[in-house]
Amino acid sequence: MSSTVIAILSVVFISSITGWLFNRSKKVEKPVKVMLFVLYFWVSFFVQLVAFAMFYHFGLLNDYF
Repeated sequence: MSSTVIAILSVVFISSITGWLFNRSKKVEKPVKVMLFVLYFWVSFFVQLVAFAMFYHFGLLNDYF
């Protein structure tokens, strides 16, 4: 498996865990919990995507890709 696929799967996994952790303490109905999970998932995904783009732009990931 290439390092790019591993990085993408890692970002998805971390985003899923983040969405679940932020969502589990909320005392709301099920559909609201699902919407909050999706919100937290995408926010986490894009924050990680921007972070990795900045690392790549400044050359901190040259050894990996």
